[in-house]
Amino acid sequence: MNMSVFRVHLPAAVLSVIALLPGVLNAQERIDREVVVVRPFEPAVTEAAKINILPSLTDTLSVTPVFSYSILPTPLASDFDVEPITPARMSAEPVSKLYGSYLSLGFGNYVTPYGELSINNLRHNKFSGGLYLKHLSSQGRLKLENDEKAHSQYADNEMLFYGKRMGRRSVLSGEAGLNSSRFNYYGYDTRVDTLLAEEDISQQFLAANGGIRFKSTHTDSNHLNYDVSVDYQYFQDRLHVQEHGLSFRSSIDRFVRSQVLGAELGVDYYNNTFFTDTSNVVLRFSPWFNKADDEWEVFAGFHSYYDQMGEGSKFYFHPRASLQFSIIRNYVIPYVGIDGNLNINHYSSTAYENPFIVPGLFVRNSNTNMDIHTGVKGNFTRDISFNFRVSYIVHDDKHFFINDSTGIIGNQFSVVYDDVEILTYSGEVGADISDRINLMARVNYRNFEMKRQQYPWHIPSLDMKLSAGYNLRDKILLNADVFYIGRRNAKPFGMDDGAVELPGITDLNLRLEYRYSRILSGFLRLNNIANVRYYKWNNYPVQGFTLKAGFTYSM
Repeated sequence: MNMSVFRVHLPAAVLSVIALLPGVLNAQERIDREVVVVRPFEPAVTEAAKINILPSLTDTLSVTPVFSYSILPTPLASDFDVEPITPARMSAEPVSKLYGSYLSLGFGNYVTPYGELSINNLRHNKFSGGLYLKHLSSQGRLKLENDEKAHSQYADNEMLFYGKRMGRRSVLSGEAGLNSSRFNYYGYDTRVDTLLAEEDISQQFLAANGGIRFKSTHTDSNHLNYDVSVDYQYFQDRLHVQEHGLSFRSSIDRFVRSQVLGAELGVDYYNNTFFTDTSNVVLRFSPWFNKADDEWEVFAGFHSYYDQMGEGSKFYFHPRASLQFSIIRNYVIPYVGIDGNLNINHYSSTAYENPFIVPGLFVRNSNTNMDIHTGVKGNFTRDISFNFRVSYIVHDDKHFFINDSTGIIGNQFSVVYDDVEILTYSGEVGADISDRINLMARVNYRNFEMKRQQYPWHIPSLDMKLSAGYNLRDKILLNADVFYIGRRNAKPFGMDDGAVELPGITDLNLRLEYRYSRILSGFLRLNNIANVRYYKWNNYPVQGFTLKAGFTYSM
């Protein structure tokens, strides 16, 4: 505890006042006392009053400065002399030599000669053209189920002329070709006791075609782009069943206000002389628009068809739309779409699909009423791409091949029709492991819902393929394919009910090329290495292990 001592000295004037107090003090008495106050010391700072008014100064005098100055130009003398620089000389890059033509010859087992010739013009800024020739035949025979050797010989020949004229903003091109195929109906039902002579089962297809095309090549999308073509095809078989086909195709598109607008117009005409009422005319009109940026793309339009077959006619309408967008740019791209189509089945297209059909077979057009699909595509890494897809397709009047029941030995095919729904799961993965190695795998699985037929005759539910390629310094090139086609069902000859199961097909093919120089190389091709006996069409076995070797010479 702090103790404070205060001394108080009172003057006489004060003391006189005090003396007036009766009974307290006497007049003129001096008081000199010492007062001791004992209490805690509490220091305190008294709050100061702040002045909130800031000083200001108002200047009422305005002075405008006046400057007077002048510039005296003085030239700068320079003694620098300009000397010319010698221009640099650019050495011309060597132009690599082109080999516009090549000749390839080979031979294989089953007495199989092979030849291919391609002749093309060299560098030209306005014109390109050439000639292509090919021959492949086989004289071997195949054993049937009764161990009889069938006349399975065949020969295919092809010739094609083509040319192209390049303008500043357009390209005019044309082609003309001739194809010839000769083969035999060798696959008969071995339960029938018969012996077939080759001249009785032989067939030959002859096809001639020609066409012209004119299209624009504008690099600026604001210009109107067009593409117009006209094609003619003539087809004839050994029994002089003739077909004439004429097709016209045209399309236009233009970039308008951040989107592309376009339309397609087509006309197809086919006339088969075997039947007097099989003239078919199909008109197609398909407008559309497309809009896209870096992250998404949308497409919308429709197909409209007018199909006149003989005296009857039908109209078809199919909406078209698709949408895709990037979740992770270039790596994960989901997509969804809807489409439809009218499939024109004329005699020549059916004959190339299955050459063992009844001569002059008439097949109705089939309608893909709906094709809804969705999936995701993109890249796992920079070198591995993928595409997984699910589709639901509704077909009206889809045709299936069965052994013709009107014949005696069942070695020809006719068709039956059905409205079918197909749910398909498919996937594809491609990988460039390095500059030398690349891989590709593909699988398709289909589920069929049939209305009238028991099975989708000759069509498998499952097919798979694995391909691999190896390139050793552009000197040795090796390619291998392994594919599997699942079990199929066929409607046997002479049976209204029931089915025969065709076993699944597993096949391994190998192609080897050795490049001795830039102009000379040799090749070796091995097919069906496992020598599996299988059937593509009922009663028709295919060749087993085949080997073909030869060389290619560039000119």
